[in-house]
Amino acid sequence: MMRWMRRGFRRRPHDPERNAAEYVTGELSKRATRWLEAHLLHCEDCWREVLLGRLGRRIAAEAREQASAGLRDRVRGAVQFTSEGGPAGPAESLGP
Repeated sequence: MMRWMRRGFRRRPHDPERNAAEYVTGELSKRATRWLEAHLLHCEDCWREVLLGRLGRRIAAEAREQASAGLRDRVRGAVQFTSEGGPAGPAESLGP
């Protein structure tokens, strides 16, 4: 067993959800990534969490819709108008 495995990543508690989240988001160091990739071959719980994490990220990316150019322009205009002191929106016009 390599020295860094004993010192670093290995000493952390086994937390498949955290391990997978850090792996999928690219937060692990190169060394920890190599260790986790080897670990995934033997740990069904961590492997399942990595698959779920990747699936969740893909679904989230596909669910994002770009607003049309017209809608973006209207929102920008409303934000600019509000920041220049114009009415903030319907809630302010209702009064107390």
